[in-house]
Amino acid sequence: MRSLPLKAAMKNVIFFKIGSFSLINDALWKVLPVAMPEYQWRLVDVEHDIVRTQPWLYFRATAEAMVRYGRVIVSNRQPPRDFFPRIPCVLEAVRDWSAHEARQLDTAFTFQTQSLFDARVPGIPHFSYTDHTYLANRRYPVPRPLMRVSDEWMQMEKSLYRESTRTFVISEFARTSVIEDYHIDPSCVSCVHSGCNLLPPDCVDFSKRSGNVILFMGVDWERKGGPELLDAFRLVRRTRPNAELWIVGCDPGVRESGVRIFGRLSADQAAECYRSADIFCLPSRMDPSASVLAEAAGYALPVVATRVGGNLERVIDGKSGYLCDPAELAHRLTDLLDDRSLRESMGLAGRANVFERFTWERVATKIANHIRSDIA
Repeated sequence: MRSLPLKAAMKNVIFFKIGSFSLINDALWKVLPVAMPEYQWRLVDVEHDIVRTQPWLYFRATAEAMVRYGRVIVSNRQPPRDFFPRIPCVLEAVRDWSAHEARQLDTAFTFQTQSLFDARVPGIPHFSYTDHTYLANRRYPVPRPLMRVSDEWMQMEKSLYRESTRTFVISEFARTSVIEDYHIDPSCVSCVHSGCNLLPPDCVDFSKRSGNVILFMGVDWERKGGPELLDAFRLVRRTRPNAELWIVGCDPGVRESGVRIFGRLSADQAAECYRSADIFCLPSRMDPSASVLAEAAGYALPVVATRVGGNLERVIDGKSGYLCDPAELAHRLTDLLDDRSLRESMGLAGRANVFERFTWERVATKIANHIRSDIA
C-alpha cells in the first residue's frame, strides 16, 4: 500500500470522469462525496471541461480519432469522442490540466473513473476505479481481439496502475488482470464491486409474472450472447410453446413466434420489464461485469449467465441462478420455467445478494474506508 502524508489543511478533491462513457461514472459521483463529506469535491469531465474548451485540441482529437478508428466509428455508428481517451494529444492535455489545477486547489487527492486516461499529479495521492483493463480481453474463453492503441496509451495504462495509490476494480476478474497482467502489488488493488443503475424495488410482486417470459437486456446483441440465447429459446419452445423471449436494448432483426423486440427503453420501461419477466438470461461471450445481472437479481429474477468476467460474483451458481455453457442454456431455462418455487427462491437469494454487495452506497463506503486508511 502506498501511503502519502497530507497536511491537515488539504480538503479539496478532484473527481475525473469522461463524458457519458459509462453509467458508473455518474452513479459513483452521486454517492462518493456523500460517503466522504469531510472533503470539498470538484467534478471534472475530461471531454467537456478539458477537450471541448480548447477548440484546436477538440479538432485535432476528432481528426486523429477518425484516422485511427474511422472504420470502427463508421461500422458501430459511434461518435469520435468515444475514442478521445485513446488519442495521445488528449492524454497529454489531461496530465497538463490536472497538474495545474490540482496544485492551484491544494488538492488532498485525485480520483478518476475508468483507466482510459491518467489524471495523476506527482506527490498527490491518486485513486482510480475501473471495470476492465486492456489486457483482460485476452482472458476470455474466446479471447477478444485487442483494439489497436498507441504506444503512448499502453504506457499510460501501465503507469496508471503502477503509480496510483490504489486501484479500485469492479470484479475479481478485473483485479486478477491488474495484478497478473500488469505486475501490480496485490495490496494496492481492491475489488469493491459496483451498484445497480436501476435501483431494486422496495418489494416484489410475484403475482404479476406469467411463468413464461425470458428477458434479455443488452445493446450489443452478439457480444452479449444473443444468438446463443435465441438458439436455446427455440429448443425451449419445443416443450414450452407458450414461452416468450423479450429482447430489450437492441433490435437484432429477429421476427418469429414468441420473440418480442422492445429496443431501447427508458429506465421506467426497463423496470417494468424486470417486474413482468420470470427469468433473466445474458449468455455473454465476454463481459467485464454486466450491471444488468445485479439489476435483474434486485427484482428477484433468477439469472442464467455464462462463466465469464465478473459474472461469477453476480450470480451464485445453483442458488441465485445458473452459470453455464451455451450448450446448457435450454436445459437450465426449461428447468426454471417448469418450477415456480425454484424461480422464486432463486430470485429472493439473488435479491439478498444485491442488497449485501451491489449497491452504490456500499461501494462508496468501501472506497471511502480504503482512501481514509491510505492517506491517514
